[in-house]
This record gives sequence, C-alpha cells and structure tokens, in this order.
Amino acid sequence: MLNIILVGPPGSGKGTQAERMIQKYGFISIALGALLRQQIAENRANKACIEEYINSGQLVPDDLSFQIVRELLEAKPSNASLLFDGFPRTIVQATFLDNCLVSYHAKIDGVIFLDVPSVYLLKRLRQRATIEARSDDQDDHKIKARMHIYQQETLPILNYYQDQNKLYRVDGTQSIDEVTKAIETIIDRLKL
Repeated sequence: MLNIILVGPPGSGKGTQAERMIQKYGFISIALGALLRQQIAENRANKACIEEYINSGQLVPDDLSFQIVRELLEAKPSNASLLFDGFPRTIVQATFLDNCLVSYHAKIDGVIFLDVPSVYLLKRLRQRATIEARSDDQDDHKIKARMHIYQQETLPILNYYQDQNKLYRVDGTQSIDEVTKAIETIIDRLKL
C-alpha cells in the first residue's frame, strides 16, 4: 500500500499525471476537483453550493471536502494504494487527512510537487478551457482568484510535508513524458 499526493498550481498537469500513475500503478484516485464537478453534473444535493464556490474560483468549505474524502476512504479496499489529486490544499486539510488515514492504519508516503512558474500556467489553463470546456478556466478573474488561493493556502503545505521528509519536487515545465518519468522514479523509490 502506497499513498501519494500530487500537488501543484492550477494548470500544472496534476490531472494528466494522475491518470498516468493510476494506469501504471493501479492507484485509487481521490481527485477532489473531479469529484466536485461530478456532483454538479449528477445534480446532487450540494450542487448549488459547490457551483457557487467553483464559479468564484474559491475552495469549497472544508466540511464538504472532508465528507467526500471520508466517504471515499471508507469505501476503498483496505490494501488499496491512493493517489490524492487536488486534496489536501490547506494545512487544515493536510492535518485532517493525516488524522483520518491513521484510523485506517495508513499514512501519506510521499508528496510530489509539480513545480511550474506562473508564466506557464495561464497559457495552459486557457488551452484546457478550450479542450475540456471547464468554466473555472474560462475567466481570468476566476483564474487569478484560484492562483491567489493557491499561493496563500496551498503553498504552505509544502513546508508541512517537507518537515516530515515526504516532499519531492518535479520540474513541471518539462514535456509530459519527462514529468511522468520523474514521477515514476519517485514512486518506484518509495515502493522499495
């Protein structure tokens, strides 16, 4: 069992790399953003609340995020390896996840940070908006709000995991295949 977190700014390639790691290693994906978009698409009870936060570029409230993550952890097979994409995004969420995993006799084994300077991100997000028709990528105001939240709330978790000797940095400006290879090298090392 190996539990990994992929961290990076919006547009860093987390989703693409997560798909590749799931294919290669058989991780169960816990991709909070995709799960929230799925709840909207399925017209679930929290749809209006989720839409309001996503459409303004804000993070959904922790209680809702925690509920979704807890439900996924309860449903997973006990020996499954997990790949977290887009969660945790704050110190509070990271602490919640650590405490929650302890109750399943598990822990985070590694945090892979896709390091991409902001000059690359806007272009990537605009391309993704065209390809995937994601509303949160189509408005510069929403993108700036997400980047601000990322810088204020998500970047501090890098120190949180660095202090635990679990943080690994990958240059996210490389080609998709080069980033994949770098991530695979880290995961293979962690599996030993």
